[in-house]
Amino acid sequence: MFAINGITGAAILPRLVDVQQSLGIDDAALGAALAIGAMGGLAVGPVAGPLVSRWGSARVTVGALLSYAPLLFLPAVAPGTVTLGLSLFWVLAGDAVMDAAMNAHGIRVQAGYGRSILNSFHGFWSVGAVVGGALGAASAALQVPLAPFLLAVGLSACVAGLVAARSLLPGPDPHSHLVDGDGAAAAGADGHGGPTVRARAATRPLVLLGLFILLAVVVEDVPARWSSVYMASIGAAAGAVGLAYVAFAAAQTLGRFLADRVIDVYGQVVVVRVAMVAVAVGYGVGLLVGGPVAFVLASALVGLGVAPLFPAALLAAAHLPGVRPATGVAVVSWLARIGFVVAPLAVGVLAESAGLVWGMATTVLAAVLLVPLAGVLRAGESGTAHGRAAGRGDARSDRG
Repeated sequence: MFAINGITGAAILPRLVDVQQSLGIDDAALGAALAIGAMGGLAVGPVAGPLVSRWGSARVTVGALLSYAPLLFLPAVAPGTVTLGLSLFWVLAGDAVMDAAMNAHGIRVQAGYGRSILNSFHGFWSVGAVVGGALGAASAALQVPLAPFLLAVGLSACVAGLVAARSLLPGPDPHSHLVDGDGAAAAGADGHGGPTVRARAATRPLVLLGLFILLAVVVEDVPARWSSVYMASIGAAAGAVGLAYVAFAAAQTLGRFLADRVIDVYGQVVVVRVAMVAVAVGYGVGLLVGGPVAFVLASALVGLGVAPLFPAALLAAAHLPGVRPATGVAVVSWLARIGFVVAPLAVGVLAESAGLVWGMATTVLAAVLLVPLAGVLRAGESGTAHGRAAGRGDARSDRG
């Protein structure tokens, strides 16, 4: 399910330039449409918690997939900027619900499995993103019309999802504060209204962590969403415009499977700081050189660098002093969704006013700012061992 979600989300990205050219819209208009689409996940994503509580994570995962995957072709046939944004709104709303539900089911599987495997699920999501990006790039090289291509991807995803659904865990989900993404269940767990009080005691680290995740969104989102547009602007061949995104996604996948071992040796703060310095230097050089080969290599470097950002931020959020884990994670996840709305809009406006290179350069600035901000991740480092032990205890309690 993670791989299927990755494929459906990435298939269109290498061909956003085709959508832009077919509509004859500028970078600002494309950024606005992407921002409208991202609002779908922001607005509809929270309903995943009540849906999972009522129907179970397995059914919601499959239902969400079937609600949006057959309609993946809509952005390709949208007649204007507004309809493009609305079609992306629907697709990304369904994607957000599936994302929350499949993570809830992954947590349930992990509880019964006896050890941490959720990171591997996210690794397979990245594998799916690589496959989807590669399919998109190949379809562009073969000049396959976009709408039939996306329709085929969406229908194939539905078939694969229905087959995979037969192996999901049956029955309702065990009670867990992680089921409700807004932390409501956790807030009432002890009957003291504790999350609000504890959040006040952790305002500064929570604000810093929120700023960290917003900047992390910029570092990840800009190279992913705008790479094909930038490649076309520097004269890359039609069959090569998607290669930068494929390089980014492939490197991110590799980084997700390798990051745990490196972090165990050096710690999250050191790894993130070194990674962001490498991203700032490498991506800056790639933009200055301005050639397709240099930009593809720079995109790969960014993919490696961003791999540990979101897991590190979520782990730190779960161990903020004075804040219940579910509350911290919910706040950071919400801010991330806001970032995915703001980032494409900001880049589009900046690209239109100052040039696309300056819009892409926001990645460099964000990476530089993340170097000192990485200190907020120490909360996750100090609480990792305790958090794993508590997670095993919660799993035993749920099974009981």
